[in-house]
Amino acid sequence: MTGLLAALASAVVYGIGLTVEQRALHRSAALSLRRPLHLVRVLFGNVRWLCGCALAALGSVGLIVSLGLAPVSVVQPAFAGGISLTLLVLALAQRQRISRGELAALGVMPVALLLLGLSLGPQDAAAGTTANLPLLLTVSAVTLAVCAGGMALAGGGNAPAAVMGGAAGLAQGVAGLQGKGVGGLLADHGLLDAVVPVLLSPFPYLYALGWAVGIALFQTSMQRSRASVTAPAANVVGNVFMVAAGTAVFAETLPAEPLPLALRAGGFALTLAVVALVHRAAGQAEEETGRRRAVGPGRPDPDQHPDQTATASA
Repeated sequence: MTGLLAALASAVVYGIGLTVEQRALHRSAALSLRRPLHLVRVLFGNVRWLCGCALAALGSVGLIVSLGLAPVSVVQPAFAGGISLTLLVLALAQRQRISRGELAALGVMPVALLLLGLSLGPQDAAAGTTANLPLLLTVSAVTLAVCAGGMALAGGGNAPAAVMGGAAGLAQGVAGLQGKGVGGLLADHGLLDAVVPVLLSPFPYLYALGWAVGIALFQTSMQRSRASVTAPAANVVGNVFMVAAGTAVFAETLPAEPLPLALRAGGFALTLAVVALVHRAAGQAEEETGRRRAVGPGRPDPDQHPDQTATASA
């Protein structure tokens, strides 16, 4: 249960960071993967975006710790669904328009978390901490190659935000596998004694590579749409990838008893339903984002309610 609670707390911090990043990006110059130096200058020259990035990074560190405390089939869905829930709550607080599907997701996600929590038992006290290194390296290499194809497609300007978000999710999933490896070393050796084993392992370096590819795709996709659309698109792909690959690579076992297994599967399925419900708003959100950028930063959208204009310019 500690790992589940840590994953939820990390998701809240991460979701707040994404919201800060999103608001900063909607006021920045347009991003393009064809102009990588310009992309770096725009992002790292934006103090508000850097603050959001720092919060998201803190949430990622919390996820790494969580993955060393509980099975990936519990931690990853809780983290991904928790992000979606946090983003929707923040969108409501900012008086953004919320679809019926997104409102349904707000009701479904607590049920998913309850099922995941009830599925935990004594057999889940120790998460898998040792990776099958050849399998991990193979899975990481193949996945990053697929993401490279996604970057090429995105560079052509033809990829919708959801596709780019999915490719970003795969890259972030690769980083997540390395994070679980680091979390396992922390769980086995303790914080200080794990420093040398972590540095001698491939985990931090593959994590950095996956993070770099993922952030280039994700930040560009997030500028084209709302964070509550692009983040779930990345989360659903990264979620499935992490649970499937992480369970195999770290030789974790699912609950043996039928009831806990059904609860685990039900909780996982409902987290996917949450991101699917949220994703239904993708087309409308992308149109709204495009209209705001066409109007220009700092100028009110003529179709926007006065209260929403004030909120957007805060």
